[in-house]
Amino acid sequence: MNAMLILKGEGVSPGVAKGTAFIYIDVLKRDTEFYKIDDAQIAGEKVRIEKAIVDVRRNLIIDAKRMEGKLGKESADIFLAQEAMLLDRTIIEDLKKTLEVERINAEHVIRMAFRLLASRFRELNDPVLRERGDDIDDLSRRLLLSLAGIQAHSLEHLPANTVLVASRLLPSDTVFLSRTTTVAVIAEFAGRAAHAALLARELGIPCVGGVPKLLDIVHAGDLLLVDGAKGEVIVKPDAQALQHYEEAGGELQREKDARVRACRAGRAITCDGCAVSVMANVRSREDVELAMELGADGIGLFRTEPFFMAAKHFPSEQEFTRFLLESLSPARGIRIDVRLLDIGADKNPIYLHLPPEPDPFLGRRGVRVLREYPELLETQLSAVLQVSRQFQIGILIPMVTTEDDIVGIAARLRELADNMGIHERPRLGAMIETPAAALSVSMLRQYVDFFSIGTNDLTQYTMAAGRESSTVTEYFIDDHPAILRLIEIVVQEAGDTPVSLCGELAGRANAMSRLLNTGIRSLSVAASLVPDIKNAIRHARVL
Repeated sequence: MNAMLILKGEGVSPGVAKGTAFIYIDVLKRDTEFYKIDDAQIAGEKVRIEKAIVDVRRNLIIDAKRMEGKLGKESADIFLAQEAMLLDRTIIEDLKKTLEVERINAEHVIRMAFRLLASRFRELNDPVLRERGDDIDDLSRRLLLSLAGIQAHSLEHLPANTVLVASRLLPSDTVFLSRTTTVAVIAEFAGRAAHAALLARELGIPCVGGVPKLLDIVHAGDLLLVDGAKGEVIVKPDAQALQHYEEAGGELQREKDARVRACRAGRAITCDGCAVSVMANVRSREDVELAMELGADGIGLFRTEPFFMAAKHFPSEQEFTRFLLESLSPARGIRIDVRLLDIGADKNPIYLHLPPEPDPFLGRRGVRVLREYPELLETQLSAVLQVSRQFQIGILIPMVTTEDDIVGIAARLRELADNMGIHERPRLGAMIETPAAALSVSMLRQYVDFFSIGTNDLTQYTMAAGRESSTVTEYFIDDHPAILRLIEIVVQEAGDTPVSLCGELAGRANAMSRLLNTGIRSLSVAASLVPDIKNAIRHARVL
């Protein structure tokens, strides 16, 4: 098909872009080349499988050793159990038998054998044994990557001017994207609160979600025009569409330049004289540099998850310290709030291998993971304390629900600071992301120096609507009266304890007046949105 085609979806991150389609498919769903083999090729395919098993076993042992040193033997045993599966003669013989009988290449032998094995586990009555199906999928993924000679994630080294096209993107996928290579994102499933949309807004690139049958229509190498505001994608644009894109892009850039110049002029003050701080949400040095360039008043949320998710093995304290020092260097002298690792639910580093849960979003995540794995907490606190010698650091505790979630972290922070001879400890803050925390601020305030409201999860838990679920998108309303009321309660009950808001709601210009009327006077948004939000504040009025 060479004719131009216009696709409609939901605009979840504004902007226009032109680029070449890169089709992303998870390795377990990817179509690898299928081919029959003859008798002379069987031995060679067996060798390929054997080498892949040796390679995966070696990496599993490395992961186990690192995990035992960091989180203890129980965590390491998960990887050793997987390694033991690859020593099971039954599994190895099944692979060889499938190869000899089916006469197919090694990749499809792995797929066939491990898919069957995973299904057997998932049909068992014992819930613990059923969960072993996930371990089988993980092993299959590792073996397929080894067979392909892939040592990096397929999104780690994208070419310039890439439009990423996917069915959906997981947090583990998005950590590799960069504004230097990716100009837009299109997905079959991506609402405003999905991780793909959140990342696109942080990168300042357009994103269109909700495009049905996207992967059946768009092919690798197709030229695409993306309009994130209209929710429109043009496949193989004609000359007229390309001319219109160039004109629209130029006008948008001129408007953006004007907002940036105004943004640098000073703080954002409403038309009735109310000053509002606008900080930035960041995850890398690249983001920090952009935030400073666009006039952010500080770093209200430094996300640590991308660093840990991108690592191939458990990072050491020294590695994390170096990362923070390098990333934060452009922001020396201003306020910086670093959030402790917020993992669990849909964010699980491959080397950590948290045990599967029946309802992950209501299970062990955020501070609950940190309390369960004190070594993981200590690595982060020690690194942030080192960095606090040079920067104005605050520490944010993720997913706080009860007072105990704060007390234990605060005590360990004091102990480590004393041991390191640090007398001026970093400020300690709590993320308000659950209704329980929002309604308990009057009790929590005695333990912290500041609060940060995360409206993405607060909306998810208040409205009972998963942020990644396309079936309940209409219920995920982050400016619903119930959410605004909870924000108002937090501000009122916090008293003189500072409160900031860092969720996606903070970056919505059309909600600014209603948001400021709750009493919020400090926002943290994607760095690329700082000029727009300062501009919106200057046109807002507080009742």
